[in-house]
Amino acid sequence: MGEATADSREGTQFGPYRLLRLVGRGGMGDVYEAEDTVRERTVALKLMSRTLSNDPVFRSRMQREARTAGRLHEPHVVPIHDFGEIDGQLYVDMRLIDGKDLASMLKRYGPISPPRAIAIVRQIGSALDAAHAAGILHRDVKPENILVSADDFAYLVDFGIASATSDEKLTQFGTTVGTAKYMAPERFGDSAITHKADIYALACVLYECLTGSPPYTGDQLSVMGAHVHQPIPRPSAARPSIPAAFDGVIARGMAKDPADRYLTCGDLAAAAYGALAAPDQDRATDIL
Repeated sequence: MGEATADSREGTQFGPYRLLRLVGRGGMGDVYEAEDTVRERTVALKLMSRTLSNDPVFRSRMQREARTAGRLHEPHVVPIHDFGEIDGQLYVDMRLIDGKDLASMLKRYGPISPPRAIAIVRQIGSALDAAHAAGILHRDVKPENILVSADDFAYLVDFGIASATSDEKLTQFGTTVGTAKYMAPERFGDSAITHKADIYALACVLYECLTGSPPYTGDQLSVMGAHVHQPIPRPSAARPSIPAAFDGVIARGMAKDPADRYLTCGDLAAAAYGALAAPDQDRATDIL
């Protein structure tokens, strides 16, 4: 994160944007810290890959989804300022957040304390519930898409982008659109995809926060098979210091049948909060 590569466009101009620093790179595109020279502000600018930019189906979906996501006014949703196309390349202009992504935090520091994990999940759950109420699915809830500020204020990014890509694109674009480690079992079949898939992914994120590892590991095919066929892992088995009450929370959040999961992300977060001991509940509340 933040290091220039040989094909980085740092220091170049993209329409009215001066690309200052490459801050993220994935299968869907690159994210730059950029200066909007017209509005005189610094933003996060996501430049979609040429492959996606040239896909007429994706172009249409992204415009629709980004327009809807841009109307979301929820504190934990990173606001979309603008979106469009310059010289044939699609872009999304978002607020620049001063924070680190949760994946980097977990990689560097390992598992985080249950109160802090629940505080983050409650905030991201609030963002997701607001999106679901507006008819928006995220489809790519994962630690890389969660930004956490120095005071533990959490944001969910990539609304209107991941949801614009259909599941049929998974084999073409790899696991960046609905990363396999966090994908609900129904994502691998012909079942309808609902907001319950986002709830499943958030439960996977909670499991990783508590244990330091995603629920299932291995190559992509084995992880996909595990989501469908393997028993749901117990966080207390991975880390004995985790209260056993979290086992039931994860079991319901990651239920193979969407109908057996929590109704909302807020319900998942509330159950996780209830699994904390009273002193830890106070700590989780203090973080918020």
